[in-house]
Amino acid sequence: MKFKHKNVLVYGMSVSGESVSKLLKKLRANVYLYDDDQERLRAKNIKGCYFVNGLNENLISQFDFIVVSPSIELDNPFIKMAIEKNIKIYSELEFSSLFCKKLVAVTGTNGKTTTVQLINAILSKKYHSIACGNIGYPLSKAVLEHKKAIKVAEVSSFMLEHAETFSPHVATILNIEPDHLIRHKSMSEYTRLKFNIFKNLTKKDFAVVNLDNDIHTTLDALIITYSYSHIADVYVKNGCIYLHNDKVIAINELKIKGKHNVYNVMCAICFAYIYKVPVRAIKEALINFQSEKYRIDFVASVNEINFYNDSKSTNISSTIACVDSIKGAIILLLGGSDKGLDYCKLFSRLSKRVVQIVAFGEIADRLVEDNASKFAIKKCTDMKEAFSYATANAKKNDNIVLSPASASYDQYTSYIERGKAFDEMVREYENSCKKK
Repeated sequence: MKFKHKNVLVYGMSVSGESVSKLLKKLRANVYLYDDDQERLRAKNIKGCYFVNGLNENLISQFDFIVVSPSIELDNPFIKMAIEKNIKIYSELEFSSLFCKKLVAVTGTNGKTTTVQLINAILSKKYHSIACGNIGYPLSKAVLEHKKAIKVAEVSSFMLEHAETFSPHVATILNIEPDHLIRHKSMSEYTRLKFNIFKNLTKKDFAVVNLDNDIHTTLDALIITYSYSHIADVYVKNGCIYLHNDKVIAINELKIKGKHNVYNVMCAICFAYIYKVPVRAIKEALINFQSEKYRIDFVASVNEINFYNDSKSTNISSTIACVDSIKGAIILLLGGSDKGLDYCKLFSRLSKRVVQIVAFGEIADRLVEDNASKFAIKKCTDMKEAFSYATANAKKNDNIVLSPASASYDQYTSYIERGKAFDEMVREYENSCKKK
């Protein structure tokens, strides 16, 4: 009843904005919708909501609170106005979490989606659980459609900008590497936002901690740990993953490959331990688990050249993990839109198995400059030209790998659209080879 008849502005009509509007309507709030893109706003059809054509200081002051989509930045002038007027601002995540009795949350620079899907796959062996959050299925929608389920939420740094009351039962930070620095301005601010996921944990809650990362918490929450090289609740020994004294699974039994995925699996096992899922059920879920689309995805082998689609790698550490998990010589396709990353760090850590780099998109010039002749590098205008250059210069048993280390927004609407485009290029190349 707290929100009944309250005047609420939903700012940003993305998928999360649309679903939280429906949740607010169910709570009988007076819901007003606004988006900087008025065409996108007019395309929405949410019954019982009011459309706002423009915002100003007087109008802002009439709202009881505002719910913002992740795309709305802290330095947005209307958000600043609201803060000055002491109007409560919720992220879609924080507002929706108010209606979750069973909520667990995962953040980090890399591995979030895989880990969320792993946790959900394991918990589903014993409970009704649902993967949600920053995976295209907003928490507000999960609240509406799966009221009693355990919500396994992927949480981005954007979502944690407004997290005063956000309080999951179990939370983890997988890792913290440079990312989104254009928006967050500094690594210290990016790190601070990530740690907001632990902010409201109590003595009855759990923090899952990777002992191999420099991520620690001094909270009162119960700590469950995992590690490749330290004594922990979940650990690796003789090529197998153990939970205390129980062998869970051999690493070579996993369909998802790479050390980074072993960490993701260990983290998921910690969540399973907290929720008392039997070891037998954990192993069954893990053996059957397959990687998400466009994350080190093997596409095809054409004329003895292997093609891998890692479009989801949008930062440096993710691309390094991809390269390290592929055997043999690599022609690496890098490029996209600028995120403020230092690519000198990428080139200093890349394996020498990378025999050719093909740079494309908005950051192509920066890639060439930061490479500083460490690797053979070719600058191309777009991904299509980069693909053509790679296939023309590939040798037998080479791996052509799209792992961009940047966002897609210079030429594509998402990493998914970019991934689909790469797959289509591989299919066209395969068809052209068959005709020869």
